[in-house]
Amino acid sequence: MLVIALRPTPPGQVAATSAPTPTPSTTVIADQDPTGCLGGPSRDAVMLLAAQAAAPHTTNGAVEVAAAMVRWTFRYPGPGRDEANQVADAVIAPTATPGFSDLAAAAAANPNPSQGVVPDGTPFYLSTVPGVWHVESAEPDRVEVSVGSGYVIDGELSPQLRSASTFTLVWQEGAWKLESGSFTRTTQDLYAIGTTFTGGC
Repeated sequence: MLVIALRPTPPGQVAATSAPTPTPSTTVIADQDPTGCLGGPSRDAVMLLAAQAAAPHTTNGAVEVAAAMVRWTFRYPGPGRDEANQVADAVIAPTATPGFSDLAAAAAANPNPSQGVVPDGTPFYLSTVPGVWHVESAEPDRVEVSVGSGYVIDGELSPQLRSASTFTLVWQEGAWKLESGSFTRTTQDLYAIGTTFTGGC
C-alpha cells in the first residue's frame, strides 16, 4: 500500500537498470520557471495550501505543488494529526491511489520519513535550494513530475545527501492535487537530467 511517506534514495545507490526515457509532450504550457519555493519558506500546511492556491493551471504550476509537498512531507518532527487531515482534505485528489489519502495515519506510522537516512529523533527537513525537477509526462490536466531535494540535518545542509520522489498531480476543482507518489528515479539519475529550481527554500 502506497502512502505519502515516500522513501528517499540513499546516497550512492545506483539503479539496476536505466530508467525509460520519458516521451516528450507537446501539450506542456511553459510559464514562469519553477522556483521550488512557492508558498513561502515555511514547511507547514499554510505554506502548502498557499502554494496550491497560487499554482497556475500549467505544467510548472504542478511542479511547484509537488515541490511544496516534498517540503511539507519530509521533515522531523512531522505534522500532527490535525495538520495532516487539513492537507489531505485540500491537496489529495478524490481519485488518489487507495491508501494515499490518509496522511495522518502515514505520519503516525512512520515518524521518520527519511527511512533511516537520518537517525531516528534527529531534526531534519528537505530543501529545494539544491533541488531539481523533471517532468516525466504532461497533459493539460495531469502531470507526472520528479523532484530532487537536499537534506538539512540539525540545521546544516548536507553536501551529499539527496532525495528523489515522483508525484502524479491532477487538475481538479480548480487546483493541482496529488493522485499518487512513487520512487521512479534514483537521486543520481534525477540529478543528471533534472532542471535546477530558480530559487528554492
